[in-house]
Amino acid sequence: MKKLFYFLFVSIVFCLAACKTTEANYKAAYEAAREKQLTGDSLIDYGLLDQQRPKPMVFGNDTLPVRTEYVGYTKGGGADSDKSVVKRYCVVVGRFKQVFNAKSMRERLIESGYGNSLVLHNGMKEYYVIANGSNDPHTARLMLDSVRSDSQLVLKQPYPYILQPGHLSRKR
Repeated sequence: MKKLFYFLFVSIVFCLAACKTTEANYKAAYEAAREKQLTGDSLIDYGLLDQQRPKPMVFGNDTLPVRTEYVGYTKGGGADSDKSVVKRYCVVVGRFKQVFNAKSMRERLIESGYGNSLVLHNGMKEYYVIANGSNDPHTARLMLDSVRSDSQLVLKQPYPYILQPGHLSRKR
């Protein structure tokens, strides 16, 4: 019995020592990832990053940066009780992975005078913060220009742009 115990103890110690991660393992993984990046086997080649960018769409004399995506109504985001407040052209000023961050930005927008701001989400649980919206593309252009020129809002590229909710883009 004592020999069996020592044998198991030595076996466990040996297995734990053999499973130890080494710097060589990390370096090999880094080199493999670096080679994959240099050969072009990345997200950009598959067009996944390009799908995230808004595309220019022409509406009469107006050209707007538009992204069409199916979105849902976020609870507590301003559109959950009255779905008619979501318009066909929504001016997006931010996108977050955490609903708390999106709702915080919405509250700051409301304090800055954007009372119609909303939070919507897509199927990947990304939360869009909408400053304003319109059913008319010309009015959406004016709203987009107004948001761009607002000195209270500090936005990074590609914001602001127009989000066209997928369920509203089909209606003519």
